[in-house]
Amino acid sequence: MTTFELEEYLETHSRIVDNFRDKYAAFLNEQNADRPTNKKWSSLRIKNETSSAVIKFISNIQAKLSSAMKPRQRKSYDGWVDYMERNNVIDDLEESMMDLELG
Repeated sequence: MTTFELEEYLETHSRIVDNFRDKYAAFLNEQNADRPTNKKWSSLRIKNETSSAVIKFISNIQAKLSSAMKPRQRKSYDGWVDYMERNNVIDDLEESMMDLELG
């Protein structure tokens, strides 16, 4: 499963990606509010930084899942889905997301 496919799967089956994106954007906006006026980031930069963080977030999830899976499971999309469903990955990620505090 590619990073893009994993993101698509997570977005279809949960709010994990949206919740992370919202929390990270709020964190950056909070940091930005504390910056001097001449050093404030534009909304475009905040959006780009947030998108970059989401990609890293999904890549980290993918790497952790991949290392826990058997090699034959990693070869197919269905193997990834089966692993995530059998191991309640979505539920665990949603729970972790509720506890996530940035900063």
